[in-house]
Amino acid sequence: MRILFLLTLATSLSASIVCAATPVNAKTVSPATTATTAPPRKKMKPFASERELERYFREVIDRDRRRMTETVAVTSNNMTLEATSAESVTNTQHTGVDEGGIVKVHKDHLVILRRGRLFTVAIGNGLLRPVSSIDAFGPEIDPGRVWYDEMLISGDTIIVIGYSYERGGTEVGLFNIDAAGQLSYRSTYHLRSNDYYSSRNYASRLIGTKLIFYTPLYFNSHKDPFESFPAVRRWHKGAQDSEFRRIVSAKRVYRPEADLSAEENLTLHTVTICDLAYGGFNCEATTVVGPSGHVFYVSPDSVYVWATSWPSAYFRPRSILFRMPLDGSGPTALRAYGGPTDQFSFLQSEDQHLNVLVRASSNGDGMWMAEVSAGDVALMRVPLWSFSDGSEEVPASNYRRLPKPHGYGFVNRFVHDHVLYGTGVGWWTKDVPDEVKRLYVVDWKRGNWDRVELPHSVDRLERMGPDAVVV
Repeated sequence: MRILFLLTLATSLSASIVCAATPVNAKTVSPATTATTAPPRKKMKPFASERELERYFREVIDRDRRRMTETVAVTSNNMTLEATSAESVTNTQHTGVDEGGIVKVHKDHLVILRRGRLFTVAIGNGLLRPVSSIDAFGPEIDPGRVWYDEMLISGDTIIVIGYSYERGGTEVGLFNIDAAGQLSYRSTYHLRSNDYYSSRNYASRLIGTKLIFYTPLYFNSHKDPFESFPAVRRWHKGAQDSEFRRIVSAKRVYRPEADLSAEENLTLHTVTICDLAYGGFNCEATTVVGPSGHVFYVSPDSVYVWATSWPSAYFRPRSILFRMPLDGSGPTALRAYGGPTDQFSFLQSEDQHLNVLVRASSNGDGMWMAEVSAGDVALMRVPLWSFSDGSEEVPASNYRRLPKPHGYGFVNRFVHDHVLYGTGVGWWTKDVPDEVKRLYVVDWKRGNWDRVELPHSVDRLERMGPDAVVV
């Protein structure tokens, strides 16, 4: 693997240096585990009825102030998803799993989401020619207090995703685009959710015609939990909250094999899959109950949510990692320690393992939390078959301790057979300490790691084919 270092001064690119990774203090340890495709031993169980689910919520409220262990999960959907290899300008983690962005390609046009507007630009014959523009919201929608910050394209459908503080949920606008690049509005939907803002992650993915959302709904012990259950409505002028239609039944709500307390900021972690085929918006959801800290990652066949409890005087914070297969089979979970910084901390590898770069102190990537992860660093590597019902912990032997970097602004990225990480300075200072000008390169299969001295900090990591770009 070659590594391209980009040296930036102020806002201008001043130099680029191509250099081989020079090992410093290289270390070698034995591999963690071997691959196997054995099926999971146990799976999480859903609630059998609305009455059982209601009784569970009542018990959680009654135990609100006791010391409890934690857990969380996210599950699967009974829709079949097929990945495609259509061209994408988005910096995706997996081929066929498209991520939200603000610039996409549709045939011979760029589609751009900018300040609440959609634009198309023809790119044929080496030209850039403006074609069409339209509001990124419906004609009867007040865009005030809405952040429109994600866009995806499925066939001739443009999906604009935002979070509405006015209407209290995820707002999904559907638009048509034709071969000439002309735009037209189709419809708007709302998914009930709390704010899921992340400084590094989008809330949506697209596999074929299936739109995948992650949305958290925080448990409120002072109100009826069913009032905040996952639901969807089609927007129209004068739409009421009573028009929300629940999209998850009690039999699609799962909990791990552990007691949970409302003291842990219990959250209904929900994965929703909406089918865009034939112009529709048919949604199904699966929910797991767990603590509030979260990082959301999607592989070609599964959704993962790493949930972490906040520190408390009543219990020591731990984490639960949930796996939701996209083939509709039941969710599974493992107890773990520490937490990933963001979605780039994950890799489901072809040898049927999940690899996660974790730090000792991490509360997920919501609301700028990804910018303040801290503590020791380790590579957790577990076979997929080891996921169960959430009652088992990842063995200590499945963690490989790695060097702890100096500084803040931790960034990481899996690039083929390596995981890279380091720290940056962002916009906070022009003075870069020498101990921050280091990149750590880890062979996640064999355990070797190198430290590479850089001429600059590590503020962003990108993939470029089999190589890496350090900005």
